[in-house]
Amino acid sequence: MSDKRKKQKRRKARRAKKRTRPACGLCGSTENLTKTECCGNWICDDEHEYVMFSYARNSCYRNHRRYTLCGLHHTEGHEGNWQDCDQCREGMETEMYVHYGTNEYNFEKLSNPPAYEPTRCHACGEVIVLGDGGYSMKGEDYFCPKCSAKRMNELMLALQGPKSNAPDRQPEKDSANGSLREWLNDVPDAYAVRFSEVVKLTDAFCDDHLNVEYKELCREMAVAVCQDGSAVLKGKPESWAAGIVYSLGRVNFLSDPSQTPHMKSKHIAEGFGVSVATMQAKSKVIREGLDLFPFHPDWCLSSLRESNLLT
Repeated sequence: MSDKRKKQKRRKARRAKKRTRPACGLCGSTENLTKTECCGNWICDDEHEYVMFSYARNSCYRNHRRYTLCGLHHTEGHEGNWQDCDQCREGMETEMYVHYGTNEYNFEKLSNPPAYEPTRCHACGEVIVLGDGGYSMKGEDYFCPKCSAKRMNELMLALQGPKSNAPDRQPEKDSANGSLREWLNDVPDAYAVRFSEVVKLTDAFCDDHLNVEYKELCREMAVAVCQDGSAVLKGKPESWAAGIVYSLGRVNFLSDPSQTPHMKSKHIAEGFGVSVATMQAKSKVIREGLDLFPFHPDWCLSSLRESNLLT
């Protein structure tokens, strides 16, 4: 065989190899690939590049796992196909369900997505795109960034109380360590409203079902979660409050009946009026962001620290 023929054959073999080489189904890259656990598609093995609580969208693997129905369906352990899963459908609002099923992080998009009315700011009526974030909530009502800032200012004025010529006095203490005003000093202004909403819920829950130790740790964790770049502004405050209690419960083995207090996860979810799946999804975000593990020294109940070798 002539040299020319050999070169042609080698070029043809390289082209064939290039055509059959796997590529990421999202960005097309052919380097450092792995397969998704949920659907078995080739994708960039790049989750290690993500910085916790940065909420950057620079990881193909993380984007598919965290922001698609396919990834959520697998993470939550739902049975059957995600395309017709009732648990996925009922676990989030229609607008977010459609967003998770049709965004650019999907290999296969949701066919015939359900119609929905646009979400509007409760105060000014401006359309809010839930998938983009940047909003706040109070109960079932959504508020755009502008109205959220206004609500935050009103909250800060209420916390400061009426002006007086009387000498300044120390903020009043409550049953936990320090007043809410003191905790707010460590929370960015944009997250003050959400922090207050979440802490109000966790305080009431701990007063009714747990104790002061859990109440204080819930406040500390709410401060840690309500920081710049956090996703805590997305979703209902009840979901995040449940996620905080559940996360602390996992660290301190709240489900262990030999301890006092103790509580099962489904009862935590019921206490906040959310589904177990929703609570676990928020808890997963919190646990990953704070790198939580059982008996974590920073999040261990003071009553357990003497027996905690990690402290």
